[in-house]
Amino acid sequence: MIDLLQLVFAGLAQGAVYGLVALGFVAIFSVREIVNLVQGEYAALAGLTAISAVGAGLPLLVAILVAIPVTIGIAVLLERMTIAPVKKMTPLTSIILTLGVSTAVKALMLLIWGPEAKGLPTFPGSDIVVGGVSIRSQELWVLGVAAVVAYGVIWFYEHTVRGKSLRACAEQPVAARLVGISPRTATVVAFAVAGLVGGVAGVVGSPIYLSSWTSGLTLGLKGFVAATLGGLTSLRVAMLGGLGLGILENLVAGYLSSGYRDAVAFVVLVLVLLFKPHGLAGKSSGVRV
Repeated sequence: MIDLLQLVFAGLAQGAVYGLVALGFVAIFSVREIVNLVQGEYAALAGLTAISAVGAGLPLLVAILVAIPVTIGIAVLLERMTIAPVKKMTPLTSIILTLGVSTAVKALMLLIWGPEAKGLPTFPGSDIVVGGVSIRSQELWVLGVAAVVAYGVIWFYEHTVRGKSLRACAEQPVAARLVGISPRTATVVAFAVAGLVGGVAGVVGSPIYLSSWTSGLTLGLKGFVAATLGGLTSLRVAMLGGLGLGILENLVAGYLSSGYRDAVAFVVLVLVLLFKPHGLAGKSSGVRV
């Protein structure tokens, strides 16, 4: 029983990182129906930037406060350079376009930081043991930060004028323009939100899972799977999907073989596409958060 709880708790921490990345996919798709395959790179970029800042002598907190805004800025810049110029964007076009951008970003990270995986120092705190289950302090940080950020993003979309305007652009783009809501501005805000959640995922996960030029690929794929559970439109289901995926991966790795861990996400994706193509939230139209 203790082994099961150990695997579940470790899976929750891993899944929280997936969930944050998934929020970024939903934040953008629910506004412009763009599948942003650069999402995972935001996490890798934030982690590596924070590591460089710490290496330059900055305190850990300052390094994180530098890395996340830099990531947000790059997310918005990439949107302005690659997404904004396209007159007629479709989901397929966005996949092809952002795949190319993702490849370019990975190449730049390889040139700047090299091939070795690196990790941030562990955040302050002590490991604890609860009922025989050993819990690392960094896992508590991951879960706590992810909970706060996820709540903040959902609250923003549901209870602020700006968040509601983003949803309006997705649901009724013509009506949104008529009342003065700019789809261009909405897209920039959505990419900024995606950069924020991706950056947070990258820095809180780096002490445990490390950061490298390739880590964004894995995080992006698994975050995308979690997002599809919510039909790419439900923030809540995307976050819960990430948590569930992390738990399932750990259980498979613990009771079967660690070699099957990465296959779990693809099996889940295939099952969702076959049986619930519009996500577990159910509907094929409308934008849900």
